[in-house]
Amino acid sequence: MKFAMRCLVAGALVSVCVLGWGSSVSWDVVGAQGSSKPAVMKRIYTGTDGMSHVEDIVLDAKSVMEKVTSVEVRVAPPGRFGDWHVGPQRQYIINLAGSGQLEVAEGKVDLPPGSMEYIDDLTGKGHTTRTTSKEERVSIWLKFEDQKQRIGPLNPKTTTSPKP
Repeated sequence: MKFAMRCLVAGALVSVCVLGWGSSVSWDVVGAQGSSKPAVMKRIYTGTDGMSHVEDIVLDAKSVMEKVTSVEVRVAPPGRFGDWHVGPQRQYIINLAGSGQLEVAEGKVDLPPGSMEYIDDLTGKGHTTRTTSKEERVSIWLKFEDQKQRIGPLNPKTTTSPKP
């Protein structure tokens, strides 16, 4: 029964994401100070230096999204730590509950609930992952149909400021 419920929830969330990406609705998020900033996902990629890096990819109606072949719901307990590793596959990870943190060449990157990652660092040193919340981190993993890794940033003008 739990498996069926997880599949139902994952299917519903994927449907909402697909409908949202395909619509012409603005993805602007209004900040606490009234300013607008675009919604972004964090792309974790292997640079030409063999290190994992992070860049922001703006999400809007023109965003090119990857075809997805499978969906998994993952639950990580509080305090879980994954030492240096590369991504197991090219995929999106959508964080539903709990907080996480990645460490890449630039430093630490926070992953609050609602954040989205684009994992594309299949070679090199990799990154670390950590559950930073006191509750479980629940995420959906969406495996890409195309598993050909892209080395380097997709948009060299976008960078992410890591946490100090």
